[in-house]
Amino acid sequence: MKIIHALFLLLILTSSRAHSAGSGEIDILRVEVTDRYFTVYSANENIGTEGCQDQGKVVFWRDDFTTGYDSMLSAGLAAHMVNKKITLWLNGCKAGPWGKTLPIAASIVIL
Repeated sequence: MKIIHALFLLLILTSSRAHSAGSGEIDILRVEVTDRYFTVYSANENIGTEGCQDQGKVVFWRDDFTTGYDSMLSAGLAAHMVNKKITLWLNGCKAGPWGKTLPIAASIVIL
C-alpha cells in the first residue's frame, strides 16, 4: 500500500511540474497596453514555455485577472521603466490576440 501512495504522490508532483514552469529571467523589450490586455515582450525572445507557438511575449488579459489586473500592469510597467528583469510563473498556453498560442502567466516578479 505504501508503494501505491508513493507512486500516486510522484505522479501528482511530476504532472504539476509538467504544466507549470518558471520563465527564467526576462529582459523586457517593450510593454503594449490596450483596453482588454497588456503584453510583455521579451528581449530574450524565449519566455520558456514549450508547446506555445509564440514564446517571445506573454499577454495578461483583463478578464483573467479581475482583481489583480492593475497590479500586474503596474509591476510590468515599473520593471520596464527602471530596466529591471522579471520572472513569470507560467501555466500552459492560450490563444493570443494575434492567433498564435502564447504562454499563460499567473504572476510577475520584478528582480
